[in-house]
Amino acid sequence: MLYTADGYQLVVMPMMTNEASEQLKRDREAKVAEAEPEAEPVGEAEAVTEGEAEPEADKPKRKHKVKQPVAVA
Repeated sequence: MLYTADGYQLVVMPMMTNEASEQLKRDREAKVAEAEPEAEPVGEAEAVTEGEAEPEADKPKRKHKVKQPVAVA
């Protein structure tokens, strides 16, 4: 958000704190823990022949955004 007061322009932006980072990490770990029991057992997977490609191999990998340093006054 952009504010103007007494000739100054002020920008208000959200910022990531250590507490928020730790909560995000806990939430992700909980989500992974919930998803693990639904995984297929290793012995029941179908065999893949040399000519077949797995559908997951065709998906492009996500690139992580680079965090930029923020100056706080």
